[in-house]
Amino acid sequence: MNDAQLSVLSLLLEVSANPKPGNVDREHDFENLKYEHFLMSAVSAYPVFEDCMNKRGSIGLNFLKAVSTSYEICKTNVHFGAFMLLIPLVWCRGDVKEVRDVLKRTTYKDSLAVLSAFKLCKPRVMDVKELDLKDEDIKMEIVEKGINLYNWLKKSPEENVVARELIEGYWRSSRGARILKEYYESSKSLNNAIVYTYLSLLSSYIDPLIVAKHGINTARRIRELAYEVLRDFEEGNLDSVRKFDIYLLSNGINPGSIADLTAVSIYLALKGGLL
Repeated sequence: MNDAQLSVLSLLLEVSANPKPGNVDREHDFENLKYEHFLMSAVSAYPVFEDCMNKRGSIGLNFLKAVSTSYEICKTNVHFGAFMLLIPLVWCRGDVKEVRDVLKRTTYKDSLAVLSAFKLCKPRVMDVKELDLKDEDIKMEIVEKGINLYNWLKKSPEENVVARELIEGYWRSSRGARILKEYYESSKSLNNAIVYTYLSLLSSYIDPLIVAKHGINTARRIRELAYEVLRDFEEGNLDSVRKFDIYLLSNGINPGSIADLTAVSIYLALKGGLL
C-alpha cells in the first residue's frame, strides 16, 4: 500500500479499536460525534493524502482541504489533530526526521490556512499566551510578522503533544509504533495491540484536550489512572479497561489528542512492516 492508503487505514484502525477509554470506537458514540463520522472523514481525506504523497499544493492548504472536506461531510470536527500530524508526515513519506525541515520552509500562508481550518470547525484548544488561535487579532499578527508553521508551533506549551510532536521529530509516535509492533508480535491481536499502545501513550503524556476542558490537574490524574489500568491490562484484566472507559465517558473526559498520537503510531508501525 502507498502512504495515502496507509494513512487512511491507520485512521480506520484507530477508531475501530475497542475498548479505547474515553473515545469514540465501534461500540459507542458521542452525542454529536459518531463512529461513522470517523469512517467518512478518514476516507474523504484520501485525495489529500495522495496530494501530500506527491507533494502537490502545500502543507497548510492540504490541511485546510482535509479539514474542510471532512467538515462538509460530517458537520463536526473529527480529525483535526490527526490531520495536523499525518499530513506533514505523508508529505515526507513517513520520514520523521524530515518533517521539521519541511515545516521550517512553510510560509505565513500555511499558517493562515491552519487558522482558517480552526475557524471552520472550532476544535477545543488550550489557552496560550502567544498566538492563541482564539485571538481575534491573530491573523494580522501572522501576516505582519510572517509567522510560518514551525515558528508558530514552537510557541506551543509542552503539554500540547500534537504541536510538540511536529517540531520534535515524532518521538512519542515512534515510541508508540515500537510498542504496537512488539505487542502485536507477542499477542497476534491487532485490536489489543492498538488498545495497549493507546493506554501506554495515555499513561505517559498529558492530553491537551483534557487540559483545555478540565484543567491540568484532571489531565495529570487521568495519566496516573491510565498507568494503573495499563498494568491491569498487562495481566489480562479487560474489566479494568472497560471501567476506565465508563468513568471517562460519564465524566465527559475525552483524551482525543492521545487518540491522534495512536493513529500516527499505527501509521509508522504499518510503514515499518507491521502487517
